[in-house]
Amino acid sequence: KLQFLYFIGGPKGGVMSGTDKCGAYHTQDACADTLEVMNKRLAQDLRNRVRRINHYPPMSPDWRALAEVLSHLSQVAAMEAKDVVKRDGSVWERDELCVRYLIEETKTNLLMRLMVECKSFMYEKAMTSADPESGVAKLFEASLGELLKCLFTAVEALQTLDMPTMIEYMERVLNAANSNAHFDGQAQETVVIYYIYHMLAQIDRLDDEKVLGLFLDHNIFTLVLQHFEIHGQKMGDDGVEMYVWIAAELLDTEFFQSKRDRFFKNIEEKKRLVLLEQAAKTLKAAETDSEKRKKIRGLCDMIIRYK
Repeated sequence: KLQFLYFIGGPKGGVMSGTDKCGAYHTQDACADTLEVMNKRLAQDLRNRVRRINHYPPMSPDWRALAEVLSHLSQVAAMEAKDVVKRDGSVWERDELCVRYLIEETKTNLLMRLMVECKSFMYEKAMTSADPESGVAKLFEASLGELLKCLFTAVEALQTLDMPTMIEYMERVLNAANSNAHFDGQAQETVVIYYIYHMLAQIDRLDDEKVLGLFLDHNIFTLVLQHFEIHGQKMGDDGVEMYVWIAAELLDTEFFQSKRDRFFKNIEEKKRLVLLEQAAKTLKAAETDSEKRKKIRGLCDMIIRYK
């Protein structure tokens, strides 16, 4: 499918339909041969760009050049993700070459650490939009954030992820988000909600005791509920659904059932869960999958108990 996504010059070069390409040749066989050659070249170009991802200090010349590479890759990954209706099977059975190549080239933890360093640099410098370096920093953050969001849909990436470092990072980002009413849909303070959702949506295929133990140690669920209270209405319908699914997936685990009192240590934390009531009811009414409805029903029952 790569020929319909982008040319070697990138998405900005435009998209040509299969019909347009075939019109340039006299026979269907010639068209098919040409498309196959193009696909191979595009796939190799994509893998070569993935291989260019390396560690560089923030704001160094190489780091700035890497921001452009990440921007290109994130556009490809986002376009490939739009074509996915349901993610069944392994990453090697899906038409998401960018995600697959990132995993095959063992870039998952490198990307995560690049993001940790980028945000640490921005926090320590207290960077604002008036800063002359803010443009490239925001490009780096937004592009890498989109890549990680797409990458974390693959359980193979999560299974190799340095979870202690990632979850400690998520705690820092959530704390930053919850201490500021400013909202930016592409900033990590927003995208972190999608990371958490993807982890919990696939928790049955991860080391759940380790992951959820880290969630508990770093107060991730408490911070997510605070995030919803402060920013939830700015997230749009899809974003609000992420909060509901985070809560529903977590409450459905044996780990939560055995440690419920540690997740809700006081009445204020229980009241924040109740704020999800309307969104949970709406999602339950629209959901057709019986297993998913069961999970949302469990959340709704917990909300009623805490009202």
